[in-house]
Amino acid sequence: MDVVSSCYRVHLSMESNTATEVADHLARTFSQVVFIDIPQSYPPSTHVTCSYTLTAAFQPNPRDWVGIFKVGWTTTKDYHTFVWVEPCIDVVGEQTVTRQAFFKDYYLPKDEIEFYQFCYVDSTGQVRGASTPFCFRSPAEQSLEISPDDDLLVITTQDQVEQSLREKAEMQKELDQIRAENETLKSALLREQQQAASLKGQNEQKQKENAELASELDQTKQQIENLRSSLQQQLKENDSLKEEMVIQMTKQMEIQQDSVTERRERSLSRTSEEKYDRAVQKINQLKDEREKLKEAIEAQSEEISKLNAKVREGERELFKAKDGIQLIEVDLQSSRKEKERLAAELQRLQSLTYNVDKMQRENQDLQRRLSVQETQQSPSDDLKFQCQTLTRQLQETQAKLAAEKEETKNAKRRNEYLEAEMQKIRDQLESVCKALDGEKRKSSKFELQILEVNEVLADKNIAIDERESTINRKDNQLTLLTQEREELARENQTLKETIQDLRRLYTEPPTTPAEPLYLQPDDDAPPVSTHIYETIGPEDEESLVCRHCRESFPGITQDELDQHEQCHRVCPFCTMICDDMDQATFEDHVYSH
Repeated sequence: MDVVSSCYRVHLSMESNTATEVADHLARTFSQVVFIDIPQSYPPSTHVTCSYTLTAAFQPNPRDWVGIFKVGWTTTKDYHTFVWVEPCIDVVGEQTVTRQAFFKDYYLPKDEIEFYQFCYVDSTGQVRGASTPFCFRSPAEQSLEISPDDDLLVITTQDQVEQSLREKAEMQKELDQIRAENETLKSALLREQQQAASLKGQNEQKQKENAELASELDQTKQQIENLRSSLQQQLKENDSLKEEMVIQMTKQMEIQQDSVTERRERSLSRTSEEKYDRAVQKINQLKDEREKLKEAIEAQSEEISKLNAKVREGERELFKAKDGIQLIEVDLQSSRKEKERLAAELQRLQSLTYNVDKMQRENQDLQRRLSVQETQQSPSDDLKFQCQTLTRQLQETQAKLAAEKEETKNAKRRNEYLEAEMQKIRDQLESVCKALDGEKRKSSKFELQILEVNEVLADKNIAIDERESTINRKDNQLTLLTQEREELARENQTLKETIQDLRRLYTEPPTTPAEPLYLQPDDDAPPVSTHIYETIGPEDEESLVCRHCRESFPGITQDELDQHEQCHRVCPFCTMICDDMDQATFEDHVYSH
């Protein structure tokens, strides 16, 4: 216990000597701010208030601050805590001022061994004053300390030593716990690294598998490309075969398709003309609506121009009103100055009235005394002259007082008139502002309506353009159909003429008689018919086949077959049978070509 006390006393003595030397140096260097009534120690966990005096040569700044520094500091950044100084508003001339700085207990140092000092730092970071060192200790510890001749003697009790040992044991226990936690964290980190390594190996394995799958995928893609090329080649071959079949079928069907084509083209032309008429009507209707919208836009534009003119006129009136208000404010200011002057004059007149009343009382006293003297003896010339002078001064003063009162009344009336005019102009200005706001809102509303109308008009123009393009496309298709129909009609006419020539050749009798055959008759041979058409019988008749549905119909005529074929709905381009389609779907199919 004696060794601990000696060591502690030597340590505190060294720190006290060092603190004293630093304090003397700071006192010599930083003398513009002087800290006063600084004790050797403050109780811990309590608020601290320090007092300091600003010398006459120092000019404070609101950005100055007072900090608590540990003894031995080197820069102003080594502060433990600080507070801003109070602004010195009431400093007049060159005089010393005493101020205080207040520190809360929460921000103060907690140790009871180190020494600290207050330092005053200005806004530029320069130290202008420092206090003597102090520490934070309890009164019990302070009473146990003995400091003769600036030497610190600390007596440490057994309880304090035991408490220190207990705290050291607790700190060692906490250190052991921290070390154990560190070992636990290291083992956990090692496990995490092992897991990361295993995951990395799994990731590499998966990358290899992905590479193998990618190569297999490339091979599969190559096979698919080969199959696709072979499929395309087969499709080309099928297309060529289909083209050949279509050519053959068209050659067979050209003769029988004329009537069906003409009838369907007539129906298509009628439906196309009806659609064209409806589209033209719709376009005309949209154009009329566009013209109406344009007229409405023009009318709204004129209304907006009128509103803009009204707004500009209102702004001009507003500027005029503002100018008038400024003039009236100038007049009002001058009238206020005049009012103040008149108030001062009135106060002077009141004092003058008081003097006049006093003079009247003196005059009355003088008249009484004069009357008393007249009863006793004849008045003297000097007394009479004094009485006349006072009477004349009294009359002049009363006349000035009446004139000043009249001028004051006139100024008050003029001031009231100007205030009434000012209020009237303010009311007019408010009404003009309200009207201007209303016109602006109306103008913005019209502009929004115009924007909406323009958007609607743009949408309708787009719809009209789309309809016109659709109609032009259908007109082109109709023109193509008409040309194809004319070509088919010409080919049909040519085929009919060819058929007529062939029939005429087969039906006309020969021009020269056939020469008789002089052959010996054979008894075993069958009799030969003398007519060339007698050998054609019912057993040689063929069944007629529909060229669309490929069904055979034995025992019917060609007209009946034509009627059957006309019952089919066939596309004139791809010759596809469309019996299960309605008229609209069939037209869309034909237009798709």
